[in-house]
Amino acid sequence: MKSFFILISFIFSFNLVAQDTTNLIHPSPKRAAILSAMLPGSGQIYNHIYCKNKNYHVYWKVPVIYSTLYFASQALINKIQLEKEIRNEYTNRVDKKTFDEKWITYDNYNLVLLQKNAAKSRNTLFFVTGGIYLIQVLEASIDAHFSHFDISQNLSLNIQPFYSNFNFSGLTFAFNLK
Repeated sequence: MKSFFILISFIFSFNLVAQDTTNLIHPSPKRAAILSAMLPGSGQIYNHIYCKNKNYHVYWKVPVIYSTLYFASQALINKIQLEKEIRNEYTNRVDKKTFDEKWITYDNYNLVLLQKNAAKSRNTLFFVTGGIYLIQVLEASIDAHFSHFDISQNLSLNIQPFYSNFNFSGLTFAFNLK
């Protein structure tokens, strides 16, 4: 555990060694994505450390990332175990003619259908877990990229319906910079 904290502190302190102050204000999207790919949530923490807006809080993102990855991976592990259990029950029935009490109500055809359904669910959960992982990497990169954009009250976009005397309707867009 101690080496884990040393590694993380090295990763974050490495940026301070030879960087000028402009990079400290604007986090690097590439570095945020790499950090987040290495350790989920670290890219979001990196963006928080180097963001010029001190009211920007990221403390809620890391638990969301880890809880979604945890629950998706737990569901994936459960489906893998269920599929193996159904497959073993089917092979035991075919080879040894033995029945497990848990699966006694199913015949061989229904066990094959259950196994196919469990395999399909396993594959879906595999892609969901990978998608969650990729989304958090993309979110860290996009958040670093947009960290220097102005989102103050001086910017506004006004959308209003428009109707003309020539029986034409539409939308008008007004973009104001104050």
